[in-house]
Amino acid sequence: MNTFRRIALLLTLLLAFLPAHAQTTRKKSARKKAVSTKSVKKKKPVRDVKKPPVVEDTDTADTGDVASPEPMVFGDPDAAPPDSDKPAAPPAKPAPTVAKPVAPPPPSAGDPTKPSTRPSLASTPAASTGPVALFSIARASAASAAALKLETELTRHLQRGGDVQFVDLGTAFPPPEPTPLTKADGLFEEGRAAYDNLDPEVAEAKFRSAAEAYEKSPGELRPERLGETFLFLGASRMLNGDTAGAKEAFLRSVVAEPSTRPDKALFGQDVQKAFEEARTEANARPSGTLVVDSQPAGAQVRVRGQDVGVTPLKGISVPAGHHAVVVSSPGYTSFAQYTEVKATGSAEVKATLAPGPGLSAIREASARAGSKEAFESETLPPETGAIAERLDARYLVLAAVSQDKKGRLQAELQVWDVRTQARLRGVEIDLSGKDRKKGPEAAAQQVRDFINGAMSPRFAEETGTGTSLLKRPWFWAVVGGAAAVTAGAVFVATQDKGRPFNPITGGTGF
Repeated sequence: MNTFRRIALLLTLLLAFLPAHAQTTRKKSARKKAVSTKSVKKKKPVRDVKKPPVVEDTDTADTGDVASPEPMVFGDPDAAPPDSDKPAAPPAKPAPTVAKPVAPPPPSAGDPTKPSTRPSLASTPAASTGPVALFSIARASAASAAALKLETELTRHLQRGGDVQFVDLGTAFPPPEPTPLTKADGLFEEGRAAYDNLDPEVAEAKFRSAAEAYEKSPGELRPERLGETFLFLGASRMLNGDTAGAKEAFLRSVVAEPSTRPDKALFGQDVQKAFEEARTEANARPSGTLVVDSQPAGAQVRVRGQDVGVTPLKGISVPAGHHAVVVSSPGYTSFAQYTEVKATGSAEVKATLAPGPGLSAIREASARAGSKEAFESETLPPETGAIAERLDARYLVLAAVSQDKKGRLQAELQVWDVRTQARLRGVEIDLSGKDRKKGPEAAAQQVRDFINGAMSPRFAEETGTGTSLLKRPWFWAVVGGAAAVTAGAVFVATQDKGRPFNPITGGTGF
């Protein structure tokens, strides 16, 4: 009975101390083997512990890896496996490394050193030497709005530092050629001919129709042509004796294009005087305010053919009157409409931009690349590579928004370095705003650190046919050594009945 208690106490203490001293045991074992090798050159070292069977590395083998909840960086090594004839030495404790955009020196022909199969970011250049493409997808229909908002926030946070180069969508999706306003131009020329022939009634009708045709296409409209059309319309009305109608046309000409001036060779003194009076009145009017927003945000806004900023525009001052507002973004169909801005008043424009055919195809591919199956894939998904090739991007950032069983929205993010096939994964994003450490800004910082080479992985994991922890020789060496120590301790405890075993010193006696 006393022997049984000793054995139980011994096993309990070993199980308590073994995890904490596993690494120390490996180091001591390595030193002993080294000394033994130096002292005895011809004799082979005697191995007390048998090597465990090698686990076959197949695609269907169960590695038993446990996923970590923290973001990790995974690399895709190109090196060959180490020589299996040589005994695997226990690995030394790696020093913390920081990725630097420095290419490793080319291997020498006479260099016997084997390439490492466990690369870190230092051996896989991850510096930002290529553009970044970012897409957020919704895995549920109820998450569409949240996905669009998340994409806007991540883009804004990444662009804030100025050290992240985004894909030029304007180059990838060039705007279509403007549609020629053939009908409107034809009506204008017909009105000019009637005006020159002193036929003011026909001229007024043609210029009025030309102005209506121009305003039907605010996206392709040239403001100077519209201003000129209203100028000729007002002059035609003056010839017909319609002074009030002429003033209204002159005011619209000044609002459409402030630089419009009547040519003294074409118009008489009466037209020039009336036009200047209309200009003075228009300039004396209080300005109004124009508010423009769009989905997605960041679209370019043009008013009267001039760029005034990007959405969201909280409010810009514009002259009172009828204005052509055009909202455009690369890859999307432009939004254009006329908006009436009143003096001292505010007018609001909300533009919803529809993706064009090219961007629609990219969005569909990103939805597949952001699926749960693609996120769990150990190799580069084909859709991810296709998107990067189409946009000429090196890094592809994919954020996926889903909905749990309780209806709460949750998001996760991955980044692929398509060139080296390294990946940042496991980035969780809190969409509620309660945890700032997991918010969109913190996620964007992790993306920045990855693509700029400032993030070092906790460990580098091979993808696809790589080896797991259970397949590493040093892991089984530690397990085998622990088993041998335990067996020896049990043997001592059961054989030596004269003196008790000391678990502190490893010897017998207290």
